[in-house]
Amino acid sequence: MNLRSVLVPALVLTAAGGLLAVLLLADPPGSSSDETAAGHDGQLAKALVAETKNEISSAQTSSPAPAAPAPLPGNIRDVSPDGVSAPKVSGGLKRIAPSKRYLELKDPPVEPIPDGPLELVRVQVLDGGRLRANQITVKLAHIIPLEPEETCVSRLGGTWPCGARARTFLRGLIRQFKVNCEKIEELGPRQILATCSRGKIDLSTRLVRYGWADPLENAPDHLQELALKAKERKIGKWQAEWLKDLPATQWENDPTAALPGLEVIEPEIVEWSLRADPEAPEDDTSLFGLGNPAIAPQQ
Repeated sequence: MNLRSVLVPALVLTAAGGLLAVLLLADPPGSSSDETAAGHDGQLAKALVAETKNEISSAQTSSPAPAAPAPLPGNIRDVSPDGVSAPKVSGGLKRIAPSKRYLELKDPPVEPIPDGPLELVRVQVLDGGRLRANQITVKLAHIIPLEPEETCVSRLGGTWPCGARARTFLRGLIRQFKVNCEKIEELGPRQILATCSRGKIDLSTRLVRYGWADPLENAPDHLQELALKAKERKIGKWQAEWLKDLPATQWENDPTAALPGLEVIEPEIVEWSLRADPEAPEDDTSLFGLGNPAIAPQQ
């Protein structure tokens, strides 16, 4: 057997297998360059998209939004009052700013209230310490008024509308008379703090005197004294203090206990019970004055 005939085919097969392995395992030619080109194209596309967005946003901010088209004359609603001819409209309407005169009539400027005495007529009593007249609201000075909805404790239990009673008291004091006020300071637009009087009657003093208002801490001394006297007399809103003066007793729980204050009126009850004379007839005419000869009927 010839050795050459065996080695030559073996070498050819080995070379062919190696070449095939190289072709299968090696990277295809030109793959890296394609990836580089593809990455470059992607970055370029992103840059173009971003530039386009910037141009669109800048165009939107620079150019205003288109205004709505003006309505046609046939679509305009006629609001002219009766007896007034509507103007002829040939084009679109345009809204204009109101005139200065219109604004003055709509919101007139608030003039400050002058100093000095003020005379109020047809006074409206808002509560126990505020008046309104001539488009001016006046708060009475030196007092703390009761609110209209304020309630006080009743001596019989429960509550009573002392705030409404204070307002009624002030209304009865003013009625339809004129009220003269001295301005102290302005509290707001058309609102002042003042001392007011009806004739010679000072309203703040009268409210404190009858217990329908409290004096402020910096109020004059005579108002402080009047408030103490009203509290002692238990008038006005101080009627709530009556509950504190009732004597303590257990008669509600103990039927045999003495009624509160019974020891005070007991002598009068005993004296009244001894007035009847058991020897006197039942029809005692002296109770009706018939036994008195001075008023006895004539025969």
